[in-house]
Amino acid sequence: MLPTAAALCRPAPRWRALICAAGTALALQATPAQADLLWSWSYSGSGVSASGQLWTGDSANGHGEYLITNITGQRNGDPITGLWPAGSAIPGNEPFAVDNLVAANGQLTGEGIGIVLASGAYANVFFAAWQSPPGDVEFLSIPAGPLTQESSVRFELTGAAPEPGSAALAALALLAGWRVRRTVVASTDQNTAR
Repeated sequence: MLPTAAALCRPAPRWRALICAAGTALALQATPAQADLLWSWSYSGSGVSASGQLWTGDSANGHGEYLITNITGQRNGDPITGLWPAGSAIPGNEPFAVDNLVAANGQLTGEGIGIVLASGAYANVFFAAWQSPPGDVEFLSIPAGPLTQESSVRFELTGAAPEPGSAALAALALLAGWRVRRTVVASTDQNTAR
């Protein structure tokens, strides 16, 4: 009688330990040394409402600011398609370059965040220290118009957490390591009993 497919696919206990060990090694190698942090953000003001998620590196610079590496969400229903590159101005707002930095308490810099919208518009939300009183401002640029406008807004940032993919990968590595240990201990007990 031929063995079933299930029996053929079932590795011997020693092989199971090796497979789990290899899986653990691959998972640990794939885990980045620095995991991005995931934040929820929003800002609103007269006639404007924007919200979504952004990702930053896991460590702040010397001023306590995190570099934003990606952003998603919407502004007045217009989907956000990306982050404008730091060191350059959004179209229509030259020469004011964005730096894409934010502090954990939600404090923006004077250069602010550059946001690219699906409609072809661009937004730069920043802290205007020169206003009385100082506060957050959104500069909106619609090059096809051409139209630009500034609005006072309130920017909020919450919930820094490691990116879910990195946390899940770390949990998988821990589970695989536990399984290898359990298999090796069980295999050793069976060999001792013989």
